[in-house]
Amino acid sequence: MHTSFTVDFDHAWLGGRDFPRERGRTLLRLLEELARSGSLREAAHKAGVSYRSAWGALGDGARLFGAPLVDMQRGRRASLSPLGRKVLAADERVREALGEHFERLRAEIPALLADALPGTRPRLTLHASHDLALAELGALCERALELEVVIRGADDGLAALARGECDVAGFHVADALPRAAAAAAALGRWLDPRKHTLIHFVTREQGLIARPGSRIRGVHDLARPGVRFIHRQSRSADGEEPSVAEAVAAGRADAGFGLRADATRHKLAFTPLAIERYFFACAKAALRGAAMKALLDVLKSPAFVARVSRLPGYDASQTGRREALDAALTWLGRS
Repeated sequence: MHTSFTVDFDHAWLGGRDFPRERGRTLLRLLEELARSGSLREAAHKAGVSYRSAWGALGDGARLFGAPLVDMQRGRRASLSPLGRKVLAADERVREALGEHFERLRAEIPALLADALPGTRPRLTLHASHDLALAELGALCERALELEVVIRGADDGLAALARGECDVAGFHVADALPRAAAAAAALGRWLDPRKHTLIHFVTREQGLIARPGSRIRGVHDLARPGVRFIHRQSRSADGEEPSVAEAVAAGRADAGFGLRADATRHKLAFTPLAIERYFFACAKAALRGAAMKALLDVLKSPAFVARVSRLPGYDASQTGRREALDAALTWLGRS
């Protein structure tokens, strides 16, 4: 991204006739430092003004409000007057109310300008639980978008989105009660329906992967004596650890839960158990930025649909469709 400009905002609000806002900023800094130290000389030093200028600012403030903001008595520490404490509290309230909006705008403005800046690609950070289609997405994004993908658990990804540590979070929801309930809890914990939205990524088939000839055709067969079951989420060969399918194909286990696509890749038996929908979550405001527009263009492209269609058990017919948060929470009722 182009970095020769910066985005900053000013919380300054205090001003008046013959009292510019720059003077108001100085006065508020003095009041804040006085509240901490009780010494005007020390407060002036911390605020970066001379002792004489500090006296002048306090005098101007008293004339502006019609009453002194500081109690100054010989032989005693300086302290804020009741009015001075109220003025300082008002400043804290302004910063508290505007801070969140300013932080969001700092992130949005570069994205809004990105497509007009020469020689740059918009950038997105995606924290997502593993999925085979993510590699296909990354390959197609290379020309239009700088997409950084960080593989992590769904709950961690949603938490990162809520804290502003990433632009998009990816997670999946199964049409099975325990997994759906876990996803609902994570969504409710980290996302706000007023601020966040969902984008449908892919649908995928989850089930029981088994060694050919093992005669394991359902969950009940796992209880047979001697059956070695691997209890681990499916990862691709490019992941941080071997996938369930790789472990079964290598003879380290007889069965485990994973994706049809993984089972097909390793020529293993597969019994379907659940359909999972994979979503991207993002801030609604981010949809106006060049980066999210570029991502949606790739998601809706025939090239991406064609790549996903080659993954057994995957479907991209709804890819790129925007949905409310409760689309993930009502998956059971609609399936």
